Amino acid sequence: MLIGDPVVYDGRTYVVVGFTPTSVTPAEVQLRRDDGRAAFWVERRLVVPRIAPERAALRTHREPPPRDDS
Repeated sequence: MLIGDPVVYDGRTYVVVGFTPTSVTPAEVQLRRDDGRAAFWVERRLVVPRIAPERAALRTHREPPPRDDS
């Protein structure tokens, strides 16, 4: 999880805008909604990284071999 990553907290999607230092217990993450509302802190264990939507595998477009009509 990095700053700018989308995450899910309490069923809603937020963007990570900050972290507490690793020495702080419990670890906390600062979140902000996409609409720009005020940021807030929550415990890291309560935040789930949002799974990226499935993407189609990249496929190359191959031209058929030239036909030998002679």
